[in-house]
Amino acid sequence: MVLAAHGPRTRVVRGVDGRVLLLWGNVALRMSQAEFVGLAGMLSAAAGRASRCGEVARCECGLVSRCAMGQVSLSHRDLTLWFSPREFEEFSCLVLEARRALADAPPPPPLGVPWRGEGARGLSGN
Repeated sequence: MVLAAHGPRTRVVRGVDGRVLLLWGNVALRMSQAEFVGLAGMLSAAAGRASRCGEVARCECGLVSRCAMGQVSLSHRDLTLWFSPREFEEFSCLVLEARRALADAPPPPPLGVPWRGEGARGLSGN
């Protein structure tokens, strides 16, 4: 399910397994829905702050900071991405648009066949 798309290589998709795939150019980040919601919250907090330099926002999975030259860095787990202010705004808009769509999306379907226990299979005790 496509949650948001700003082009063929710039999109956020939720898979049938419930995980979220964020595609930004050549970068692909796969994360749980909870982790994605945390990332979106951090980006939302960063958008509201006008810090010129230093840490702008933080969550359990990452950090947003600005350098003295105006670039914005986004660290997510072991990955760090650098953006111009305009690129960071575009990235944030994509993620926040996807977060809003995720709130309205139906839950992903359950995977596999539900377990019914040993006796539910009709096995005889012979």
